[in-house]
Order: sequence, then structure tokens, then C-alpha cells
Amino acid sequence: MRPLRDLYTFYDPATRVWRGLPTPPLLNPDQGLGQLILGMLSRNPSKVVQISADSGVEVTGGEMYLRTVRVAQNLVKLGLGTQSSEDIFAMAVRNGEHAAPVAFACFALGIPVNTMDPSFQRDDLGHILAIAKPKLVFCDAETLGELTAACELTGVTPKVIMLGEKIAGYTHVEDLLVPTGIEESFVPVNIETPNDQPAVLVCSSGTTGRSKAVSLSHSICIAHVASFYLIQTDDVMFAYSSLYWLSGLIMLLAGTALGATRIITRETFSVPRTLDILQRYRVSALIVPPSQAWAIANDPAASVSALASLRLPMCGGSAVSASLKQAFDRLIPGRSLEVMYGFSEISTAVSYTKGEFYRDGSVGFAGPRMEIKIVDDGGVALGIGQEGEILVRTKHVFLGYYGNDGATREMLDDEGWMHSGDIGRFDEDGLLYVVDRKKDLIKYKNYQISPSDVEAVLQSICGGATVCVVGIPQENGDDLVTALVVRNPKSAVPLDSGLILKEAEKRLPNYKHLRGGVHFVDQLPMTPSGKVVRVLAKKMILENGFK
Repeated sequence: MRPLRDLYTFYDPATRVWRGLPTPPLLNPDQGLGQLILGMLSRNPSKVVQISADSGVEVTGGEMYLRTVRVAQNLVKLGLGTQSSEDIFAMAVRNGEHAAPVAFACFALGIPVNTMDPSFQRDDLGHILAIAKPKLVFCDAETLGELTAACELTGVTPKVIMLGEKIAGYTHVEDLLVPTGIEESFVPVNIETPNDQPAVLVCSSGTTGRSKAVSLSHSICIAHVASFYLIQTDDVMFAYSSLYWLSGLIMLLAGTALGATRIITRETFSVPRTLDILQRYRVSALIVPPSQAWAIANDPAASVSALASLRLPMCGGSAVSASLKQAFDRLIPGRSLEVMYGFSEISTAVSYTKGEFYRDGSVGFAGPRMEIKIVDDGGVALGIGQEGEILVRTKHVFLGYYGNDGATREMLDDEGWMHSGDIGRFDEDGLLYVVDRKKDLIKYKNYQISPSDVEAVLQSICGGATVCVVGIPQENGDDLVTALVVRNPKSAVPLDSGLILKEAEKRLPNYKHLRGGVHFVDQLPMTPSGKVVRVLAKKMILENGFK
């Protein structure tokens, strides 16, 4: 194999900083996202830019442009589309036909969009609503009940506009698609300082607390998300991810800005559905989390012919094992499942693999314009092969956690380095390996779960018992939410694992369910100050093989 150092990645031994290729962004970040999107749509009026796998409806660039303009103008007519420093709109929608023009209209009006997952229950919806306080929420019919409950819990009272099924008493997105007669006069809002103006608020979990709202500027959305240069103009792209996920934003923004065709579905993942979509639309670029890649690779119906159209299958969001990559690669001879590593605050892939240069367990080379260093607990940069926290720096940085300056200062230091909370190392050739999470986060189906959220619910169920929640890693990349419980001898509540599991399923959303079980122990590993040591609690489970 030819030397890889100074080919895809560059190392400065004096500073111990690794750098990716200095490739500039494909698109000019010194403009508003709405200006970029509408400009690209107007230049591709006849090309099919979106196809619904559910209905078969195809939308051209010209039609998407017209829908975007009508949504924007009709929002203004309703008194909702005037830019204000305090206004935020939210979207809790699946990948339906009208999700794209709604998002594009918000960008064109210069109003930040807070993307939420439509499967969130009232507790998680309420938490984000309380942070962002949106003036308007676009909501799927299936989410309305939980959203209404969340609004009651928080006292936040946005206007709600429905997508999907029509519901009496609510404005529907089709009401925003009626002709205005002045579509040709529309001009997107000029964003004077796109590097400082928020375009999207995405949800991210912190080290120990609840989700935070990551504020991404127009510039970072263009330089990092839309300029996802692995995508080509003739690609047919597909992912199940809603706009809540970074992969969903990449599909929407990069797919549109780079002139590809996006396949969308409101349905949830299944292998038969995925194989049908891949073959029916000849999908060339696919983004999947490890759990979906594992399901595809291990399904008897998945064959070389079924995946023959794939040029660029991509996988990330949590750990991708070497065995998973190898199993998937057997279905795509001559090509490779490319592993990506990134996080919401950077809004793109920090690193990614490159086909033949993959090494077991690596997450590839530093991405374009990325600076990465590995530091010890004292912040001192470490050399090749040494493990420490992964820090990343780029020209365009996130604007901080909305409404949470303290958490922003913890994440982004004075020199512009973002602290990932992940432990990693570089090998001699510049391949990055993520070996552990410094964070306590649990990831299941790419959802980020704060253990303290689950612990709070379990403690209310267990009547004062001591509870520790950890994630037990699986080969498919998921962590199973698992609880260790120390019974409180003074409690009048009789505890057994069945009772706890049953109550937890009632009170927690599906992705937080205790799939790793409930295990009773006499004591938990503690620090001298009385804090539970989660890494040792996880070790207890792995070494004792609790059932």
C-alpha cells in the first residue's frame, strides 16, 4: 500500500495537529441558505429533484421553487413570515412531500428552523419547546396529541400547521400552497451576515444533561452540510432520516444544492421496504445508521443484485464494527460501505473512510478543512498512537447552544476547538480511531439518550432505590439501555424486574425502553464523593453476564 501520510491527511509534529485536505467548500457560504436553495432550483427547473416512494409523485426543480415561494408568501399573508430576531419556527415532521418546501420557505424568509423528531413524546417535545419557544410548529397529524400535551406542560403556545392528515380547526400545509398571483416577484431575504445568523437549530445531547439546541448558521449549513462533496449531481439519494437527524439535513440540503434526486418516504425502516426502494429507483447514495446496515447485511433477501445500483453507501451515527462493514461490503463487490464520524456541532463528517484504505475499527481520514488533535485530561496534545479526547476545529463553527451559554463554553474553547467528548487516537498514516465515549450518552437506533433522563423515571418507579443506567454495546452498533438497581430496604414498594420494565414502557418513549433489562445488585461502584462510576457499572454487567 502506498504511504497515506501527506496524501489524504497532514500532520504537524510540532503542534501534534492533523489536518484534512484544504479543499474549499463547493458552494459559497457567504450567502443565505434560502438564496442558495432557490438559486439552485431555478437553474434546474426540469430536473426531478424529489420522488415520494409512498405515492410515486415526482417534483421538478421548477415545481419545488414554486411551492417554496407560495409557502413563504402565504406565511407572510398570515402574519407569520416577517423576520424577527426572536422568531423561530419548528418542524416535527416525517419525510413527506411537503417537508422540503416548508423548510426552504423558512430559509428564504430568514427564520431559523428547529428540527424535532416526529416520534418524540411530550416530555422530549416539551423540553425542546421550552428552549426554542417557537412561534410556529409544522407538525404531522400523528404527532399532534403529544405536541399539544407538551405545549400544555410548558406553557409554550405556538401556532400549529398540519402536514399529512387534515384535522379540523388547524391550518393545513395545502392552505399555504395556493397560488398568490405574485410568485414571480418573490425575493428571498438577504442575510447580511450569514456566518452569524442562525438557519437551523438541531437537537443534541450533552455529557450528562438533556438535549440542547445546536445553533447552525447559514454559512456553516452551506460550507459543511450542503457542500457534502461526496454527493454527485447524477446521484439518486435515499435515507430514512427525518430532518431531526444530521443525515436528514445532508439529504435535504446537499441533495438539493448539488442537483441530485432525493427519494423520500414517511414510512419507517424495514429491509424489504429498503430493498424495494433501492431497486425501484436505482438509488446510488444511501445513508444508514449501523443498526439498519446490520439488518440489511444479515437479511437473506439482500443480495449483490439488489444493491447493485449503490455507488456510495454511507454509515455513521454510532460505532461501526469491522465485522459489520465486512458483511455489508460482501454485498457490494468493488465498492465499500464508507464509515463516517461526526457530530451535530460540526454539522458534517469530521472524518470518513476511503474504500481500499480502510483499516479495521477506523473512522477514516480527517475531512476537508478539518483540524483534529488528541488531548489528555490536562488539554495537552498527544502524539501518534496515544489515546485522549478528540478535539476538532474548523473555519465555520456552530453559534452555540441556543439559550445555554454555559454549555457552549464547555464545548467550544477560546481557540475554537470543539470538545467531542469522545476518546480516540491516530495511527501513523493518519487514520482516526474512536475507541470510547467520554460522554455518558447511550445511542439506540441513532437516538441519543441521556442516562439521567431514564434514571429519573426509574427512581420514581423504584421508590427511592439507587439506580444506574448504562448502554451495553451490541454488534449492530446499538447500545441497549440497561439498569442496575440497588433496592432500598426501607421502601414499601416491592420491586421485581418485570414490574419495573412494565412501568418503564408506559412512561418512556420506545427508544428509551430497557432492552438490556433490569439487574439488581447489592451495591454500585462509587467515587469517594458518592457518585456512581458508570464505566465500572457497565463493566459489572459485561463481566457478570447479567440476564
